[in-house]
Amino acid sequence: MDTPAAMSSRVRAGRLSLGPWAAGWAIAWMASLPAIGVAQAPFEADQPRATRGLRERYKGPQNSQKLSENVRKLQSEDTDDRLQAISGLGDMNDPKATDYLVASANDPDARIRIKAIDTLGRIQAKEATPLLIQQLFMRDTDLGTKQRILVALGKIGDPRATSPIIDFMSRDIDPAVRGNAIFALGDIGDRAALAPLEALSKETQDPVLRGLALEAIRKINAKPAPSPVPPALANDQRNGQPRRQ
Repeated sequence: MDTPAAMSSRVRAGRLSLGPWAAGWAIAWMASLPAIGVAQAPFEADQPRATRGLRERYKGPQNSQKLSENVRKLQSEDTDDRLQAISGLGDMNDPKATDYLVASANDPDARIRIKAIDTLGRIQAKEATPLLIQQLFMRDTDLGTKQRILVALGKIGDPRATSPIIDFMSRDIDPAVRGNAIFALGDIGDRAALAPLEALSKETQDPVLRGLALEAIRKINAKPAPSPVPPALANDQRNGQPRRQ
């Protein structure tokens, strides 16, 4: 197939049969093609990058401003302001905001503490798992807070919490709190909890706990097995390298 330049040469040389008007129009049209291509290509190539840059420049200051506002409210003496700050931090999807939520989960004010724990569960913040487990075993943590912690750990779904929760479940604790522990194990879905749950379902005399244990076992068995990771990809992930396409 002829290029526009070749066709233009053929028209000028009279080797391509076109009428006088059509020949003149064809030469003008074909001569304009390179100019159009040059003018459009950089614009199309640069447009996504420019749009992305504008969006990033807009999002950065906006997130920074929201974070500053919520941190200021969190340091207020007014409890309502602090509760609003916890909600705002939970909606930000920002690692710095999560750090403030983790710190607030240990706040002396029970209302702030519980709100932060609930929020960490809602956003499934795995960064909070170690602190929540620590609080779960502290003697001065009240039963209500322990129940909230177990619910949050179940929502977070971090397998690192499985063994501590099994240990906690085996202790002499309030039946309602033990029920929360059983439910959390079912939500996490770690198959390492199956044997302890099966043993509990057979040993307990409490029909409620037995039912919770059987339901947790069902949920774990129904959960799809994790997809195997190819060795090469696993090495890349451990080394912090991006996935190869």
